[in-house]
Amino acid sequence: MEKVLIVEDSKVFARVLIRKIEDELFFDTSWASTYEETVYILEESPEQPDFFVAVVDLHLPDSPDGHTVDYLIAKGIPVIVYTGAFDEEYRDAIWAKRVVDYVLKEAPDSLDYVCNLVKRIYKNKYISILVADDSATLRRHVRRLLEVHDFSVMEASDGEEALRLLSRNPALRLLIAEYHMPGMDGLELTRAIRREHRKEDLAIIGVSASTEELLSARFLKVGANDYLAKPFASEEFYCRVTQCLDMLELVRKLKEASIRDALTGLYNRRYFFDAGKKFHSLALRDSMTLAVAMIDIDFFKKVNDTHGHKAGDEVLKHVAEGLSGRFRGSDIVARYGGEEFCVLAVNMNRQAALTVFDELRRSIERSRTRVDGASISVTVSIGVCCEPHKSLEEMLATADAMLYQCKRSGRNRVLAS
Repeated sequence: MEKVLIVEDSKVFARVLIRKIEDELFFDTSWASTYEETVYILEESPEQPDFFVAVVDLHLPDSPDGHTVDYLIAKGIPVIVYTGAFDEEYRDAIWAKRVVDYVLKEAPDSLDYVCNLVKRIYKNKYISILVADDSATLRRHVRRLLEVHDFSVMEASDGEEALRLLSRNPALRLLIAEYHMPGMDGLELTRAIRREHRKEDLAIIGVSASTEELLSARFLKVGANDYLAKPFASEEFYCRVTQCLDMLELVRKLKEASIRDALTGLYNRRYFFDAGKKFHSLALRDSMTLAVAMIDIDFFKKVNDTHGHKAGDEVLKHVAEGLSGRFRGSDIVARYGGEEFCVLAVNMNRQAALTVFDELRRSIERSRTRVDGASISVTVSIGVCCEPHKSLEEMLATADAMLYQCKRSGRNRVLAS
């Protein structure tokens, strides 16, 4: 189970951060108030959780010099430094350790910024980026920067190799292209890519140490999304990369509006059947495993009756956000109707499905929806079908039967066929 590690000696501040991450992002958290507790959680705790990111205060009672950051990075955990201390020289030293970011607690919107970083790091592991540069040293430098943020990274030493890699890996979302390369330079590479890939599908950032005044404009005119002059600061690099990826996501969301539920933003029922049937046919032909789940909010009518329909809508959106944040891009998460949702998960066997959906159930049970000062908690019942049957409709019917059993046996549980 992937979790967020909070390392913070202030109990009050840790509680605020934990509540925000669990309520808004639906991630489980573990909290350590000292370096010693951090080591215990990672090395001696019976659970042995898998942390995809850590939010760390620099100055702890038993580690005032930021040694905790070194320890976590050595463990391969991306680290967001979240501290009230600001010193330009010390800050540069922390950045040199290759942290995700250095965030000051004084900023009023810093909590929101940290939560966005946590969400971005979780998404990044599903995003592939290609670095095209004839210098192996510079490729390695950019690769290390990207891997700090948990991206999947590929390298190309020239434009021709970049085109070959792109043709073999259509899921690539960002290209970072050096201008000076032998054979095909960065401008020619960008021009060639734009014949096949639109800016809203694949982002390109041109980079160069050239002092040519109009080089940035030339890159933008042939189709690059952005341009970055070398040498660049790590913070600027991350901001440009994130900005490009955020724009791709925004465009994708606009394009998908017609196949999305207006209230929750999840796929609608029509899309679930259209796309789901294609997945089901592939599963029957290629022995790909599928899991289909029906999810229902327990006692949802009581929420509407007690708090009003506005609160009911907020609960639906809250649960939908928890669902969308838990599954991969290859899965289909949809609002089936009313307070029911459905999920089609690709290449997920029965045991994995039970684990994933039970983690989802517990995260929803633990989280809260806040509406006009009221804190509303709900639970969900989940029925899962892991047998392909003859059709998607039969899988849904089986999942619905499992859901009915959940309701009859007490709700707030997961049952799978």
